[in-house]
Amino acid sequence: MRRLMWFALPFGAGCALCQYLLPEGFRLWAAAGALLLGLASLPLRGKARRAARIAAAGCAAGILWFSGYAALYLAPAEALTDAKLILELELTDYPEEAAGGSRCEAEVAGLRGRVLFYGDRSLLPLEPGNRILAQAKCYSAATLSGEESSYYLSKGVFLRLYGSGELLASMEGHAGSWRYLPARLARWLENRVEALYGPETGGLIIALLTGERDGLSPRAYTSLSEAGLMHITAVSGLHCGFLMALLGLLVFRRQRLTAFLGYPVMLFYMVMAGCTPSVVRACVMAGFVLLAPLAGREGDTPTALSAALLVILMVNPFAIASVSLQLSFAAVAGLLLPAPKIYAGLARLGPKELPGVPGKLWRFFIAATAASLGVMLTTAPLSAVYFGTVSLVSPLSNLLVLWMAPALFACALLGTILGGAFPALAGLTVLPDRLGRYLLWAARLTSGIPGHSVYFTRPALAAWLAGTYILLGLCLLVKGRRWKWGGALVLSAVCLLAVKAGPRMQVQGDRLTAAAVDVGQGAAMLLHSGDRTVLVDCGSLNSPRMAGEAVAAAMDEYGWDTLSCVVLTHYHEDHAGGLPWLLARVETEEFLLPQLSGSEQEDLQQDVLSLAEEYGVAVRYIESPRSAALGDAVLTVYPPVAEGGANEMGLTILCTAGEFDILITGDMNDSTEKKLVKKYGLPDVEVLLAGHHGSRYSTSQELLEAVTPEVGIISVGQNRFGHPTQEAMDRMTEAGMTLRRTDEEGSILIQVGW
Repeated sequence: MRRLMWFALPFGAGCALCQYLLPEGFRLWAAAGALLLGLASLPLRGKARRAARIAAAGCAAGILWFSGYAALYLAPAEALTDAKLILELELTDYPEEAAGGSRCEAEVAGLRGRVLFYGDRSLLPLEPGNRILAQAKCYSAATLSGEESSYYLSKGVFLRLYGSGELLASMEGHAGSWRYLPARLARWLENRVEALYGPETGGLIIALLTGERDGLSPRAYTSLSEAGLMHITAVSGLHCGFLMALLGLLVFRRQRLTAFLGYPVMLFYMVMAGCTPSVVRACVMAGFVLLAPLAGREGDTPTALSAALLVILMVNPFAIASVSLQLSFAAVAGLLLPAPKIYAGLARLGPKELPGVPGKLWRFFIAATAASLGVMLTTAPLSAVYFGTVSLVSPLSNLLVLWMAPALFACALLGTILGGAFPALAGLTVLPDRLGRYLLWAARLTSGIPGHSVYFTRPALAAWLAGTYILLGLCLLVKGRRWKWGGALVLSAVCLLAVKAGPRMQVQGDRLTAAAVDVGQGAAMLLHSGDRTVLVDCGSLNSPRMAGEAVAAAMDEYGWDTLSCVVLTHYHEDHAGGLPWLLARVETEEFLLPQLSGSEQEDLQQDVLSLAEEYGVAVRYIESPRSAALGDAVLTVYPPVAEGGANEMGLTILCTAGEFDILITGDMNDSTEKKLVKKYGLPDVEVLLAGHHGSRYSTSQELLEAVTPEVGIISVGQNRFGHPTQEAMDRMTEAGMTLRRTDEEGSILIQVGW
């Protein structure tokens, strides 16, 4: 009997109950209840009773372990929240650049677990093991932007520290010790890749070998994600399999020697890759497979999978909330459960062979298709919940690349190590470079297919996904009738087309449509009329990538394929930071930009100009009022009216459709608004995008009296600035305006004449 499985799975269930359902005060009662259920299994006999008792003990153990771990690790860290302290920290990884400085994971003496330290750029030259003395303010890792979050806790980080000023001291510490050897090797590998490959291929190879995705360009990241190929960059069982296959070749396929050497190699690789849940799961499972023959036992995949879960949760029970863990285990479940049945069905219903196609190749085609569909079935709900999208082309994209993934991994690993150590062998990187280019080409090809992904921007699409799973469940209950699966898929496809057709039919015609896209703490507004679409700003402080993806998803929802132009009011991350990810998905014809000289935002302006050159986007600086047709509407862009920072040197946008006007003023303050009103004869407007996300210093009384808006849209998300302020909202409501907020409603759609 699989005793370990019967214990480990309920252990994980107990951790999940604590994470998502059980308040702290009810956990001991829940553990006692689980044990009582185990005692209630007395009427059962034999294996059933034993399994029930083990499961009850596992669930109780999971609840108690989670509670004890939280008391030992999280509670002491939470007790320091809001404190300002002088602390000595030991860096556990290499620092990386962050907004306005740097950040790095570290350990604090007397505190269990890790912390995330934010400091100035003097942190960047340091390495793992160095010790620093710094004054810092402590923030909870269990909350982000005022909301509960398990993001850092699932990674074993229990406190965030924000340094005050320069470091007080830095010391050698344990730098160079064996403990940090995997981190040093990973950094050496990354440096060699950067030196040997181009930026785009190099970023892919670093992600493939180490799981570090920061080096992926926005274009590569978007293509892989949209094509359903991002799993190739998550170090997991696929990579461990490649590593073992390579090791087997190096020892001439000696099974016992491969098993003896393989597990230490995999453990080292696991640490080098950062001990992410996916690679830990893969290494534990592989350990069962490798070591079972040496112990004279047969490997058991469900038991190995359960053991991997137990190991991960024993190290950190908060990892139960890790998206990586949930996707990794769901993918393996897809390979174990539906994939074999799909393979049997395809082999039974499809042709036994194809003319001119070798039998092995045809069987590989069927197996790869079945595996991709099986994994899609078990991971699609998680992808929809966490990322808001499901790739429909992943079976095709996996067929195009999985055949060469082992060769790419082996060639990249050997080529990088040998080429980096011996410059004369740098030519060995030619093959992995070509294979990497092919993989990215396949990702762009499949992600360019119309309808390649479903973006869950509305509840109706979530209902469609739930309905699809209900249909598949009914098919399982209906015996016989081979057509049932095809019928269910056809019905699901028809329903999807119907659901997607609704918003597109709603915005058809020449009426002006405005969509304030919910990008969190940032701004992005789409304006559409006729066959032309304009975007004003594209950025978010919560996640620059999110802004570009959110805008692209909104355009897909309404059937808008290209952007006639993008207008940037000014150069700040929360207004322009999402452009790289937007341009990777949406064709854009022109940028309308403010011209800056001597501004603190010139670097961001240069980034925007580099994007324009990369994607072939025309650039026009606005130095005088410029009007252009937007279908039946007219778009007018006004140049900056004041000097100062980027906020005051921004553009103003007025969109007019008959008697209907929309005004966007960016982040300019009240004094600049007064100059705007004085210089240009602005009309009465129906909709005003509130200035600076509802700041007290914008949307002034003078502006409101001049343009008398009826509706005010506040584009805002969780933030530390207090936006929108009550003072600004009071001014707008006292002016008779109806207020609408993206943080409360999500994306806001306004149509003229509706």
